[in-house]
Amino acid sequence: PDLFIVTGNVYAELEKHFAKYPLRSQRLLFRNLGNGRFEELLEEAGPAIADLHVSRGCAFGDFDNDGDLDILIVNLNEPPSLLRNDVTSGNHWLKVKLVGTKSNRSAIGARVVAKVGEATQTQELFSQSSFLSCNDFRLHFGLGSAIKSDIRVRWPNGTWQTLAEIPADRLVTIKEGIGIVPNAGWK
Repeated sequence: PDLFIVTGNVYAELEKHFAKYPLRSQRLLFRNLGNGRFEELLEEAGPAIADLHVSRGCAFGDFDNDGDLDILIVNLNEPPSLLRNDVTSGNHWLKVKLVGTKSNRSAIGARVVAKVGEATQTQELFSQSSFLSCNDFRLHFGLGSAIKSDIRVRWPNGTWQTLAEIPADRLVTIKEGIGIVPNAGWK
C-alpha cells in the first residue's frame, strides 16, 4: 500500500443534528499504479480497514519485526488500533537504521536512497508522521524479488555515504562516516 488515510468528524454534535455528517468513518488504503492513478484496497486489506472510527493520526513501522510494515492508529475517545500486516508475499525487504555521529544521533533529516537495478526508492527520516504520531525510525524498503540493494545516505550535515550490494531481508545499522555496524539489540 502506498497511501493510507484516517479521518473522522471533529464535532460529535454534528452527527446528532446532521445525519449526512457521520462522526465515524472507515480508513482508506490505496496502491499506486505508477501512472498517476491509485487503486483502493478496501476488500483486500481485511475487515479492520472497513471498521468505523474517529481517527486522528497514524504511525508506520515493523512493530512485530517480521519484515513488513504495520500501522498504529490514534483514535479519538477509544484505544489505539494496531493493524498488523501478516500477509506473506514472498517479496524481499531491507530495514535501515541510521546513527549520526557528526549529524544528530537520530539522523533526523537524513535522506536514504535504495537502488535495485534501475529502480530507486527514496525516504527521509522525520521525527513525526501524523497528528500525535511518530513513525519507526528504522526505514523500510520493499525490494520485490531482489536479494540485494545499493544504499546512498545523505546525512543531515549534507555529506553522502554509499554502501553497495546490501543483502535483503535484514535490518542494517549504518553509522555516519563508518558504514554498517552490528545491530545492538535490534531485530
